[in-house]
Amino acid sequence: MHEGFEALYREHYAALWRYADRGVGSATADDIVASTFELAYVKLPPEHPHPVGWLFRTAANLMKAEVRHREKERRAMRDAEVIGATDDPDADLDILRAAMERMPQAQRTILQLTYWDGLSAAESAVVLGCSEQAVWKRISRAKAALRDAWPRTMTMTRKEALTSA
Repeated sequence: MHEGFEALYREHYAALWRYADRGVGSATADDIVASTFELAYVKLPPEHPHPVGWLFRTAANLMKAEVRHREKERRAMRDAEVIGATDDPDADLDILRAAMERMPQAQRTILQLTYWDGLSAAESAVVLGCSEQAVWKRISRAKAALRDAWPRTMTMTRKEALTSA
């Protein structure tokens, strides 16, 4: 066993747990703290000048990863609801078309170039006369606009979705 690790654990466990609890909640704090000390046992050099800072920085990174993971799950659930809106693919396409019609032309164009036409960001940049970075930003904004334009209730009928356009 690493010399001094047990003392480090005993001395800082409670403070690290409170920090994780504030960041991700008590349900996940135990996992964050356990992972932090596991990483410390493997990677923290015994001669590190600030082991407590290292522990808290590692916990912060693990919490950020957890928050990103939760956000991905939330988006996946939302997307699953959107995709599963109807059992009729033609109705889904009609709803998509109606939602896109409510969007500005520039946002429709970027989505069509990248998703329908399959162009890369670099290729879309050439078509639009802008930088590749600008294309990524436009895609992000267009996807947000599409989410906003999408019918709020997934039980909406095809006719309701088309008439709300």
